[in-house]
Amino acid sequence: MQPSTPTTEREHFNNFNAVRLALAVLVIVSHAFPLSYGSEGSEPLMRMTAGQEAFGDVAVNFFFLISGMLITASWLRSKSMQNYLFKRVLRIYPGFVVAHVVSILIALTFSPALRLTAVSRGWIYSFSQAFLHDLVFLGYASLVQPAAFAANPLPMHINGSLWTIYIEFCCYILVAVLGLFCLFKRRKLILLLALGVWVSYVAKLFFDRYAWESDSRFMTYFFAGMVCWLFRDKIVRALTVPVGIACAGALIISSRFPPFWSVVFPVVASYVILSIGTGRRWRFTQWTEKTDLSYGVYLYAFPVQQAIASFPSLRYWAFNLLIALPVTTGLAWLSWHFIEKPFLRMKNLKMTDYDPGAALPVSAATV
Repeated sequence: MQPSTPTTEREHFNNFNAVRLALAVLVIVSHAFPLSYGSEGSEPLMRMTAGQEAFGDVAVNFFFLISGMLITASWLRSKSMQNYLFKRVLRIYPGFVVAHVVSILIALTFSPALRLTAVSRGWIYSFSQAFLHDLVFLGYASLVQPAAFAANPLPMHINGSLWTIYIEFCCYILVAVLGLFCLFKRRKLILLLALGVWVSYVAKLFFDRYAWESDSRFMTYFFAGMVCWLFRDKIVRALTVPVGIACAGALIISSRFPPFWSVVFPVVASYVILSIGTGRRWRFTQWTEKTDLSYGVYLYAFPVQQAIASFPSLRYWAFNLLIALPVTTGLAWLSWHFIEKPFLRMKNLKMTDYDPGAALPVSAATV
């Protein structure tokens, strides 16, 4: 693998942990509307963009774009494929497994109908199969139960945020495949691939109303992140006030003409992320460099918000948000200090590859 050398010292002064935490909170804000009212029609950004995207969609888009940058950098800095994959598994899998279990416990606690269903042998058998499948393949099938939160405005869904985790891990594998073929040394080819994925996404936006759920959307932003990282030396020079004003204007105009907001946003998001990534460090958020709560907030917010919505008197988006924020942050703090951080310490463990031929006599090994 080739080393990653920054082209400017300012690239060290990024605020990505703080940005990801803000994005996770934005997801809570966005989910407060459908979980309180049953639909996201009243969600502010959905109204401002004529139903194109909600704040939660924008936050997830940014998540994948930032991930494209940081995971590409991780590959370039990794000593081997083994080292790269080991770090990626440690970062995503332990937290996911524990959040999966906690989500089920929350649902059983606040959903009487689910507790009644859960005592039957048939349910236990089908749930166990789905649960094991989810743990192995980073799925969320066992977290969609007809009896879960049956009286809520948005029933059945125990943790609707986990569906993106599998796609995220697939993006990790994609980086490894591209790296194995040394394609990161040909960054213009990566740019062409990114343009191809974006064109595919744009085509779906015009002909498929559910394009925002497609893999091409996530791949578009992840590839945009890769391009941002590989071409950061050139892109940074283009980060000027006139370009920023042009991006803002394009977003404002496109917000009234579906689906052009979603067409333009990958370019604008790339501009925003590079501006933050090459800007000065925010002093008031330096604590996030040692305490990364973003993943935990994303993992636990949905079931907590569902539990709050199970009380009819609390089915107002502001109530849901004000209660969910401290509870979710507390769970994220526990997740970071007792699950994520301890496992991340293992990334520096020395791993040796066992070679069966090394144990054989020289004569046998050469046969």
